[in-house]
Amino acid sequence: MRRLLRNPAGLLGAVIVAVMVLLAIVGPPIWEDAATRMNPKEISQGASASHLLGTDALGRDLLARTLVATRLTLGLAFLATLIGTVTGILLGTLPQILPRRAGRAVIAAVDLLVAFPALLLAMFTAVVAGLGAQGAVLGIGVALAPTFARLTHTMTASVAGSDYIAAARMLRVPRHRILTRHVLPNIAEPLILNTAQAMGGALLGLSAMSFLGMGVQAPSYDWGRLLNEAFGHVYVTPSVVVAPALAVSLSGLGFMLLGDTFAKAAAHTRETVGKPVAPEATPARDEPAPDAVLEVRDLTVAFPGDITPVRQVSLTVRAGEIVGLVGESGSGKSMTAAAIGQIVPYPGLVGSARMRLGGADLDGLTDSE
Repeated sequence: MRRLLRNPAGLLGAVIVAVMVLLAIVGPPIWEDAATRMNPKEISQGASASHLLGTDALGRDLLARTLVATRLTLGLAFLATLIGTVTGILLGTLPQILPRRAGRAVIAAVDLLVAFPALLLAMFTAVVAGLGAQGAVLGIGVALAPTFARLTHTMTASVAGSDYIAAARMLRVPRHRILTRHVLPNIAEPLILNTAQAMGGALLGLSAMSFLGMGVQAPSYDWGRLLNEAFGHVYVTPSVVVAPALAVSLSGLGFMLLGDTFAKAAAHTRETVGKPVAPEATPARDEPAPDAVLEVRDLTVAFPGDITPVRQVSLTVRAGEIVGLVGESGSGKSMTAAAIGQIVPYPGLVGSARMRLGGADLDGLTDSE
């Protein structure tokens, strides 16, 4: 909490989320009348003293409608996040319970779903389930599930090699009990931390679905539905889209910032307790390439338990050049990029003989730099 208060981005995210939750609680009782009161004389007006952000096609105050829609928008996003989280965790842990071939089939299915664009997957699910709020929530939940499943499987696999898991297996503890007692408690924290960011993604996704006409249907309305209704008048009275667009953007940003700050705070807390030994790399003896935008030599990423997903990767990218990393799922492509960007998640550590970006030595920079 102290780290959150000291971090401007985290504090901003916490304030935005707190305000949105407060509006979800008090919005409908306070502004419901203004949001539903129709006035034929004030149809599709721009900003004015009586209506700060304009009115809709029935003369209803758009600011009031946006404030009232906060409850439904956040509620649906929470349900979608819950569905995605629970489904993803179940899928990610199934390989630990099922026979090996069945477990591999589940992993292959998850990898296929991860490669599929999330919004298209949500739209397909919504069409099958039926248009409306229920279909949109189910669609976004299904779209979130593969990411959680992959994260759960990766972390479960890393914990599965621990000594206490081996001891439990030697004692013939049932697989489901090993999973619930020894595996899930040890990977719960990163899953919880990712939930905050998933909430932001769910909110944006649901708003997009409603904007496309596949989400909340009239007479109900969320922020996306308000954008859908106002879009036809945006060129005449641009102010009609300000309130719902600002609400979607701020809320999504708030949850993303809050989740990112919690993740960093948790990693910092664990680092003070102790961290694994960093991979060693002999400094490169040759001179840096003068024309290289990015130069990497012997990049290695290591995790506890002798897990080394990236080993001695070297690459050079010159101005105007594109370098592609090709490999199957789990081969270390994303981890290589994360290592170069200095964003490898805890407890992973990075070592390299040389890593220069734009002429700057990345290993010599501080976190803020």
